[in-house]
Parts: sequence; C-alpha cells; structure tokens
Amino acid sequence: PGAGEARQIAIINFTNYPRGQSRGGMGAAMRYVKRDEKTRWGDRQLVSGVNCRPESVYDDFLQTKLLYHKEDGRMFYHMVQSFPKGEEVSPTAAHAAALKLAEYFEGREVLVCTHTDRDHIHSHFIINSVSLEDGKKLHISEKELSELRQRNDWVCAEFGLPVFQPEQEKKVGAMTSAE
Repeated sequence: PGAGEARQIAIINFTNYPRGQSRGGMGAAMRYVKRDEKTRWGDRQLVSGVNCRPESVYDDFLQTKLLYHKEDGRMFYHMVQSFPKGEEVSPTAAHAAALKLAEYFEGREVLVCTHTDRDHIHSHFIINSVSLEDGKKLHISEKELSELRQRNDWVCAEFGLPVFQPEQEKKVGAMTSAE
C-alpha cells in the first residue's frame, strides 16, 4: 500500500457453537469445512490433518475422547484464518501457512481446510478439545489468544502473506458462522 493507505490484514477468529457442541455438531462442522467444492484448487483438494487423517477425522477425534473418557462439554474448537478480499493470496501458500499455524496446537488433532470458493481465501481449523498426548482439555485464555495472533503474524510474514496491523483491530468485522 502507498502512503496513507490502510494495509489489509490476515486475522483469526473462533466460531462459537453454543448449541452445537455434540457429536452431531462436530461431524457437521467437519463435513462443511471439507466440502470438495470449497476446498478444490486446480487438481488438488486443500484438506489436511495434523495428528489425524482427513478421511477419518471424526473417528480420530472421537477415539481420543473415548480414550480419556472426555466425551462431554466442549467437543471441538473451530478457528478461521482469513485473508482480506482483494489481497493476492495463493491458496496453496495460505494452506501451507495454515498447517504451520496449526502447530500451535501441539499434541492435538487438527483438521485444516482452505476454502477457495469466496472472494477471500480463508482456512478453517477444527481442533479436538482433548489432547491426543495427555487427555487434557483445551482452554484458550486471553494471553494464549494473544500469543496465537502473534504466531499468526509470524507465520503470515514467513509465507509472504498479509500480516495483522494492531491499530486496525477494531475496524475488522467478525466472520459470520456461515463463513
């Protein structure tokens, strides 16, 4: 951007499922983010699993929950990393950056799907609330959310993608649950 122009940003948001934290809600979220018409880029589908396989992600998440007897309460987190409309963002670079950002959730199963069907590239993360390694439930504090946003900036910079500008934080609208 030129002098005085506002730089567009990459931002992360969490989608709230107040009534959808169930096995059915988790399965529906997974099916939605994996939809072929949303994740297709050329001859490639931008769907990956971290510590899980996309084709069996629901069963993978559920097995971890059953192993640690934690099948109730919050089942999953749904995070979205989105890039602004009009920014030159390669879907494959966005997907690679999303996979790198998913490393923040060390020891957890994360489904990562990059959507290319809108005028802005965005990646969905479905994160198992139960750790594969120790069975602990994920709780994200304000401090951890701040760290995650900072890590998002670093990852975006590393991949040459738009980076968050703190002074613009209040100007960015949240994504709707439909997005």
